[in-house]
Amino acid sequence: MSQTGAQKRYLQTGILLMVAGSVLALAAAFAVHLIGLPEVNEFGVELYPAVPRGWEPNLLAQIASLTGVLIAMAGMTLAFLYDRKVTWARASLGAFLFTALMMILFGVIPNEYLTLVQSTLNWSNQRTLITLPSWMVFGNDISISMAAFKDMMGQLYILTCIFGTGIFMWKWQERTKRLAAEETPELVSKYGRPITKVER
Repeated sequence: MSQTGAQKRYLQTGILLMVAGSVLALAAAFAVHLIGLPEVNEFGVELYPAVPRGWEPNLLAQIASLTGVLIAMAGMTLAFLYDRKVTWARASLGAFLFTALMMILFGVIPNEYLTLVQSTLNWSNQRTLITLPSWMVFGNDISISMAAFKDMMGQLYILTCIFGTGIFMWKWQERTKRLAAEETPELVSKYGRPITKVER
């Protein structure tokens, strides 16, 4: 397939992903809204009895909405940025998408995680996750609280995102360099015409 044909295919696939991701994100966000409503209104009438309540379905709906957003962003990248020459407009769009992704990874997800474990699940210092056997700690009484476990999981996630982003960017730059090195420049004469080698 020619380069133009490949770009058309990327554009069509990207637009499809953008539409599908947007629909999923909006539908799941609406589900989050319904799940968060009280079970009865101020008159004691039950609201949407078919809608499940609780933090479990709410978490699943939030994950689905976030997945839709990421799919839409991937579609936008594929449709307008992937395998295309860099222009100021494309560079601006790429910077916007990268910034939005970093805000999701380092802002939205950690905030929702802390809201869940601190407010809903009550992972506090008063709750013990595990108590180490005394023979392991020379007869001392040492335990790990849910709050400490919460902090460890949060830091593990942040470190994974930091190193994962750095490794991905490095691998992508290496791929770009390799593709550029594989391209053979076209020889052009002083009259502007391609030079072809004729076998005798």
